[in-house]
Amino acid sequence: MPPMQQGSYMVFDRTAQYQAYNLASHTVPKTKQIVMLYDGVIRFMQQAREAIIQNKIEDRFNLLVRASEIVVSLQACLDHESGGDIARILHDYYTSIDMRILSIHRSNSLEMCDSVISELREMREAWHHVDTTIDKQPATTPKRPLEVPAADAPAAAPAAASPNQNGSLQVSA
Repeated sequence: MPPMQQGSYMVFDRTAQYQAYNLASHTVPKTKQIVMLYDGVIRFMQQAREAIIQNKIEDRFNLLVRASEIVVSLQACLDHESGGDIARILHDYYTSIDMRILSIHRSNSLEMCDSVISELREMREAWHHVDTTIDKQPATTPKRPLEVPAADAPAAAPAAASPNQNGSLQVSA
């Protein structure tokens, strides 16, 4: 089913979304999935920003809810046992982002919206760096944690990430 226009953003058939997600979860590397989720949350935040400017309250609300759902999902997927301190840092980061999204619901603050978008872009770039660095490792070398240069990522960015045996992303220091 093709997308439908609702307000200033597109609404897609949920069945098609689930099928696409299911296919991607089996074919797309975990780090690339994270980058794609960040792309989605950034897109929803940008659309919510436009809805604030245009005083489209319902659109703003729906878009912020969708952005929040992605952030909460990213937080729920953290492996605290394997991830240690980095998982805790990411958990706190996602909590902070989600609390600020909630605050935007109340305040309609463009400045806070811009700040959240900026931080999400920085973290997205850190995960993109991890994703592209993992892809460049030769298949014959053992997988080792990859370091994200401090200059390329915010302080809360993952220091290293690698898929573990069961396919979930393991983040380690």
